Amino acid sequence: MQPVLSHPCSWWFHVLLVSNLLLWENVYSVPMCFGMEGYSELSIEELFDSAIVMAQHISNLTTQMSEEFDANFLHSLVYKTKNSSTCHTTSLATPASNEQIQQTQSDVLLKMVISISRAWYHPLKQLVRAVATLEGACKTMLLKVIDVEEANQEILKEFKAILVMVHPGAEENIYPAWMGLADVKSANEDTRNIALSNLLHCLDSDTDKVAIYLEALKCRIIPNNNC
Repeated sequence: MQPVLSHPCSWWFHVLLVSNLLLWENVYSVPMCFGMEGYSELSIEELFDSAIVMAQHISNLTTQMSEEFDANFLHSLVYKTKNSSTCHTTSLATPASNEQIQQTQSDVLLKMVISISRAWYHPLKQLVRAVATLEGACKTMLLKVIDVEEANQEILKEFKAILVMVHPGAEENIYPAWMGLADVKSANEDTRNIALSNLLHCLDSDTDKVAIYLEALKCRIIPNNNC
């Protein structure tokens, strides 16, 4: 028999983690300040390469998280989830095809990438708290959520450094607000699970867009890139 703390889905793991997390907070109580120490020393190609690798890592993890959550917590609720509310980033007019991506100016596309990632800053923090307190969630799922939340903060610094280097003086766009905290914190299990599944599906879609847009931007901005 495995010791309690070594079991991959041990509830005690979550108890220990939650004891080190802040209590649930208002969605916009923490200001977003991203320093760029060290990034100014990198070349534009190095910044792009690093950001693309991280974006692909985030995208892969979010796909795994979404599939794992649906398999373990939705069951008969799949149909409801697929027909649930739209993503909070829907207000961003993002290009959906390769042709639309190519028709979008580089500075606009880059600021769009930043807006998408900033829009997930607070939802990801709440997602970490939600999964940490979700009975039955495996340790691996929680670690993936934490990894994505931390990687999103890091990649935002790289995006900012790229924007400053490629388009000096460019102002960032306003990012859309997330208003789904009440459902994510709901005491009703079905409401909470549907909200979390929808959040993960939206995150999966948006992180995939970011990775695709970065590849397109690198092909435009970096010469002799064999695109």
